[in-house]
Amino acid sequence: MENNESKINDENNENKENKEIKENKENKDNKGNKEKQGKVKLFNQRFEKVEFLGGGSYGSVYKVELKDKPGEYYALKKFKEYKNNNREGFNVSAIREFTILKELNHENIEKVIDIFYGINCLYIQFEYLECVLSKLTQKEKRAQINITPADIKGIMLQILTGLAEIHDNGILHRDLAPSNILINKNGVVKIADFGLSRFIASPDKPMTRGVVTIFYRAPEILFEAKFYSFAIDVWSAGCILGELLLQKVLFKGSNDIEIMKEIFTLLGIPNENNWPDAVQLKRYKVFKGGPAVTIQKQFAKFPQECRDLLEKMLTLNPNKRITAKEALKHPYFTTEPLPSNKERIAEIVREYIRLRQYANNNKV
Repeated sequence: MENNESKINDENNENKENKEIKENKENKDNKGNKEKQGKVKLFNQRFEKVEFLGGGSYGSVYKVELKDKPGEYYALKKFKEYKNNNREGFNVSAIREFTILKELNHENIEKVIDIFYGINCLYIQFEYLECVLSKLTQKEKRAQINITPADIKGIMLQILTGLAEIHDNGILHRDLAPSNILINKNGVVKIADFGLSRFIASPDKPMTRGVVTIFYRAPEILFEAKFYSFAIDVWSAGCILGELLLQKVLFKGSNDIEIMKEIFTLLGIPNENNWPDAVQLKRYKVFKGGPAVTIQKQFAKFPQECRDLLEKMLTLNPNKRITAKEALKHPYFTTEPLPSNKERIAEIVREYIRLRQYANNNKV
């Protein structure tokens, strides 16, 4: 009888403990939800969403206005929370982007303001920049906005200045593309989107493959090199220069093989003479093809200094590719016409804004 009473008492105590644990958990959950709701309330009190700027697998980007300071705008990148059996938390690129940008403080690099949580999401607050370079490389826009050779020099000079600063800090951008180059109303060109960026790895640590938007992907990335350097960013910058000049994507394709064929048609096929290390890479294969078109022929209507810089930035062998700092000293930037200043580039941005507003006002 005593054993039965003891058993009943033990069960009662266990039930009581389980009830207390459950109540504590519910209280913590409620407290957490209230904290999240409070943060969202604070967010809604602080910001007014003005415009959806874009999005991707990570989440969305909005133009927002400070409610207590009308006319003061920011870009707000919203990262979705992972919620499934295998992954929880936020995309590592969000934390990486914030951490790296906090290390960088330069006129030609996008400025990060703050990071904070909402309900099942993470926000990063950036300065708002009025124009994205990809809108100025499109042929139809160029028909409306006059962009001169001097303007192209001015834009590239600022891009390479920002890139040199990034590399000086031991950072690889790994996604340099016109869609990640922004320009503010004062004509300052800034490198943005550091979600794929990382500090340079030690020489014996393999690096992530398949980085960089495909059109701007260097040959060593296409060949799946385990190790790569700052040269991949310089290649991307060379592709951007080529795109600004031709008003179209330089190397276009739907997959890596098509991009490789485009590259090798222009620059020639990699071999032991022009790129000895290429034959050791995982995806190296012997491509068939005729003589290279060459940059000299493809860009024949542009000055020799321009063609020479392109050749040096788009060298197949990454070990022989020019650096961002070396590119800044190239004669291309010191010969006539000289690079446009910020005031002139600001005029381009104002014209872009005017055309965009006109288009929005005349939508059916």
